[in-house]
Amino acid sequence: MAPAKPAKAAADRHAAKVSTHILKPGENPPTGVRVYADGIDPNQKQNPLVTLLAGITLSIYCGFMNYYFLLIIAAFFSRTALYVVIALLSTLAIPARPVLWPAFNRLWIFKTWRHYFHYSFLVEEPLDPEKRYIFVEFPHGAFPIGPIVAGTLMQTLYPQMAIYSVAASVVFYIPFWRHFITWIGSVPATPGNFKKLLKKGSVAVVVGGIAEMYMGHPKRERIKLVGRRGFARIALEEQVDAIVCVYYFGQSQVLSFGPSFLADVSRRLRMSFGLLTGWMGLPVPKPLPIYMVNGRPIPVPKVARDSPDFDAEVDKLLAATIQELREMYDRHRGEYGWADRPLTIE
Repeated sequence: MAPAKPAKAAADRHAAKVSTHILKPGENPPTGVRVYADGIDPNQKQNPLVTLLAGITLSIYCGFMNYYFLLIIAAFFSRTALYVVIALLSTLAIPARPVLWPAFNRLWIFKTWRHYFHYSFLVEEPLDPEKRYIFVEFPHGAFPIGPIVAGTLMQTLYPQMAIYSVAASVVFYIPFWRHFITWIGSVPATPGNFKKLLKKGSVAVVVGGIAEMYMGHPKRERIKLVGRRGFARIALEEQVDAIVCVYYFGQSQVLSFGPSFLADVSRRLRMSFGLLTGWMGLPVPKPLPIYMVNGRPIPVPKVARDSPDFDAEVDKLLAATIQELREMYDRHRGEYGWADRPLTIE
């Protein structure tokens, strides 16, 4: 399921909005301009050897559970495989610290990942480093590699801001993933953790979660947001300044996950079951462009928790988020070549 290729007319129409300048340390990204990460030229080809390295390391990360499962099977027949499994499991005893490690996020390998996806971004309105935001990110896709790559990029885009994230609790019981996700600023997605992080800065959350892993569609984008009130409630309770919608165009196409009949049991157990596939049916992400758009901040009203209108305000804030996300998607899908790919919010 590859994204539609941008027509030449569409590319010409939006060419003036594209910039390839490299952001300087502390410089805010320009608003209303599509910028390619790390100064990548839109037509620049990645060195084949670097592409191979990026593909292998991305596969190790995204497809870790595929490989780990095979390793466990091999451990019944090979002592070497058994020792590797034991070594990986032993890392769970190592404290997952620090939460958000700038030096880790700036590693060269992540630059190769961004080039692999021809990673680009656009910020519709500037963000105030003195304010706190909740970033609601879509789609989760088969694997949230777009948001994860964005997490490594935030140290460059907003070095003066602390932007954390929350992720499914099960991730923190898996070797390798546990420390990686912590070092890019994530903790288990519980209301208590969410609120603790908001006292230190802003927080990003991929709202669709496991449900969206099974929602891939060849002709439309499908996301889960209707009825997902948790982030809106926390935004009001903690009096954050605004909610910012983030959409990753192309994210839904780089990997697939299934079979879909496992979706219900996965949601009930809060653990995904299935097979991750990408390039040539392997757990290797397809090298398709990913375009991250940060929408306009949605102001969060000041409402006391004990107000009789509190629940109604939560619903209004969720409705405002749904509307803004839909409009933001429509504003930018043509820039990615998805003019004929609508968004369905479920």
